[in-house]
Amino acid sequence: MLKNIGHVWCEIKAAGSIKAKLVILLFRLSTIYQSSNALLKIISVPFVVLNKVINEWLFCVEIPHRTQIGFGLKIYHPHCIVVNSDVIIGANCTLRQGVTIGSVINREGHVTKSPVLGNQVELGANAILLGDITLGDNVKVGAGTVVTKSLAAGKVVVGYGTRELN
Repeated sequence: MLKNIGHVWCEIKAAGSIKAKLVILLFRLSTIYQSSNALLKIISVPFVVLNKVINEWLFCVEIPHRTQIGFGLKIYHPHCIVVNSDVIIGANCTLRQGVTIGSVINREGHVTKSPVLGNQVELGANAILLGDITLGDNVKVGAGTVVTKSLAAGKVVVGYGTRELN
């Protein structure tokens, strides 16, 4: 637990704006609710509520407390960010304004799995990741890019149709 506190402290110190610091702090505190310890679960209920009220309603940043995100998260210009609760995000990833990461409803009417992001993935403003896809470590997704297919580690993609730059 103390190790996690250190990680969160470093994460918050590295966050640029006060708003980004608050978004990350409230998200991390709300994740305590996932603990199997009943006392921690009870203590964390207010943080789940604050994550909902402040982050979602006030800042328009929807990152549910159930979302698995590695430490080192960076959020630039935290506004209009939507992350599905089933998404898995690795360590040291970067999100920018307008990012959407989630599942889709396929032709049969079933909800697909959500994206899985490796470590040090960087998403540009208004990037969209949809469906049962995996992004390897060190992938960079340019602003406004829609990704619906898995990407190998180290790829850089931009624009409509996810044009690869490397």
